[in-house]
Amino acid sequence: MKPIKLLIVSKQGGLKEIIDKEQDISIIGATESERELRSLDVFSAAAMADVILFDVRSSWKHGQEMMLLLKEKHPSIPIVIRTAYPEDHYLIDAIAHGAAGCVLQNGGIEQVVAAIRQCANGQIVYPASVKSFLMRKLQQSGMGQENGAFEKAIKNLGSFSKREYELLFLLTEGQTNQQISENLYLSIGTVKNYISQLYKKMNVSNRPELLALLYKFQNRT
Repeated sequence: MKPIKLLIVSKQGGLKEIIDKEQDISIIGATESERELRSLDVFSAAAMADVILFDVRSSWKHGQEMMLLLKEKHPSIPIVIRTAYPEDHYLIDAIAHGAAGCVLQNGGIEQVVAAIRQCANGQIVYPASVKSFLMRKLQQSGMGQENGAFEKAIKNLGSFSKREYELLFLLTEGQTNQQISENLYLSIGTVKNYISQLYKKMNVSNRPELLALLYKFQNRT
């Protein structure tokens, strides 16, 4: 099997040495400073990578800017975020901008390696706590059909049909496809088609990304 080509962006030493022991992962570059990350060599390495591992630390002032710059230059390459802070606003923005995976530092290196492999195969990897956090934040903000927060987020995101509006509301409530099907008297297949169209319209790939966008856009003026 062809090794997964990995670029590591981290201020924390030691990751390269640990992951380098995995036979199916080949590290093609690693940087531990913002200055190195801004260099052309790193972006050249990123162009050849199958996955980028981005180690997030709240003390890294320009971390978000750098992650988005990498994503802008190489949108098709999945980025895995590793963080010690599951409720960090950085993490929400990372999801909203298309990070393919998020793993928590306390989950151990095994979860990091597993996420690298899964994202290299086109999967999306988020800890359950991320979705729970986003749902909680939306609820605390009063995100619902009877108040202005939901209306504001929808307005900021664009124009939606009545059916799309209903689907977005039910998705923010955390309802499953089956529950949405029963509430709207639609078949499961029709619900899935509507949701796929919504994802495409909002340029997201999954529910965590959708929730992150709603949370982000409800706070825009």
